[in-house]
Amino acid sequence: MHWDIGSAQCLSEAAATGLAHDLRNGRSEANTDPDTYYAALDAAKKQHLLSLIAKINLVALTSAASTARNGLCCRVPALEFHSKGRPNLELIQSQLGGQNCHLDIEFEDGTVWLARIRLDDPLLPPKPTQEYIFMSEMATLKFLEKTGVPAPKVYAYAADSIINPVRASYALMEKLPGVPLEWDEATSGQRTRVMDQLVDIFLELEKHPFHTSGSLSLSQDVLKVGGFAQLPLFSSPEQTLGPFETLQSSLHAMISQQQDQIVNGELSSLAVDNYLSHCWRLDMITHVTAHCHESGPSFFLKHFDDKGDHILVDADFNITGIIDWEFASAEPNTLAFSTPCMLWPVGDFYEGKNGLSAEEIEFAGIFQARGRGDIGKIMLESRKMQRFIFFNGGGVSSDQEEFQALFTGLRTAWATQDEHPTSYEDWKRDAEKRYKGDPGLQIVLRGQSGSVSKTGGRQCSCCRIQGVNEG
Repeated sequence: MHWDIGSAQCLSEAAATGLAHDLRNGRSEANTDPDTYYAALDAAKKQHLLSLIAKINLVALTSAASTARNGLCCRVPALEFHSKGRPNLELIQSQLGGQNCHLDIEFEDGTVWLARIRLDDPLLPPKPTQEYIFMSEMATLKFLEKTGVPAPKVYAYAADSIINPVRASYALMEKLPGVPLEWDEATSGQRTRVMDQLVDIFLELEKHPFHTSGSLSLSQDVLKVGGFAQLPLFSSPEQTLGPFETLQSSLHAMISQQQDQIVNGELSSLAVDNYLSHCWRLDMITHVTAHCHESGPSFFLKHFDDKGDHILVDADFNITGIIDWEFASAEPNTLAFSTPCMLWPVGDFYEGKNGLSAEEIEFAGIFQARGRGDIGKIMLESRKMQRFIFFNGGGVSSDQEEFQALFTGLRTAWATQDEHPTSYEDWKRDAEKRYKGDPGLQIVLRGQSGSVSKTGGRQCSCCRIQGVNEG
């Protein structure tokens, strides 16, 4: 069954957009107060969601699921019409993620699968980029099926294309039991229980190293490491950075691309400061690679968004699954086995402080108690790589004070015991002299004179350490 919403979406979005414009310009009419605006915006979002769901060919979706189970009949309750003459929007929203919609598929024998539908949104990247990221996630889940990591199995999938009868990218997946972990609400004992199980998952991933860095991909059903499936690392809709055989080559390519984007204006917030910071980071690559190779040159799969709700737990805080493997990548051991960002003291991190939280220290201690002091050491030194990678992909604040604190924290993390980093102002003054012959810096400096820097640029929510920025 296929249904159509019509043009209500456009009208609702236009109304919400108009209200936003009124509020930004200080109008105080009764119909432009914040409550009215947010009510209109919420209505627009609902209508937009309905229009997206309307694209889905329900017959094709249930047929794909039925075929994957040898013809067993199934239904999608959320897409069935109810008394209001439309699908169950409340049920759909209850399993709605930031970029995907999840729908239960119920089979006649009581088995329940999940249909993961990619949301078609004008704010999302171009379709070739979306398809690459989607297919990389499918490759990652296929890889995890061969490991002991409790990730959902994938039974069928297809990217959005003219030959896809569902009319949207979809994956038919195992529905794992449990609910997303709410780390901040967990007790100390519950946190310890989760961390103890996470150690097992980290050690399982360590058993499956890769020889190159990048994201997983499928080529004629063969798993391999391809280019990074992360938005900031795409140089065009069809082209992303990687794969790389060495950490040195990957870091050099990523930082150089950031510099190119600053020079051409795609990343324009605090352009001079960011460009100088990247010059410093290029100089630091030799030190970074030496640090990472202390334990070997292999790469290991790392979850991209490890802020806590990627973990499913039952009522006793047993881990039942690890979900949301979008943007995952093979990273050096010093990043792959660094502390998950759900453990970080986020306020301290943004203030440039490098102290670890009590949970980070406890997590490292569990590895040490298991006889893996090598990984425990990586955990205790996590800030080095976390801060170095954090500056990739537009993840740095456009606020000058916050930027300075973050960059000072980065410099401090890599300082030797005999080094005492200077103030940011002194460092910047020295850096402008040191790198004055850099052609890119000269262009950026010329662009800054007599002009007001734009904010935002190509900055997106998917920075290399996504979860921290979104809190």
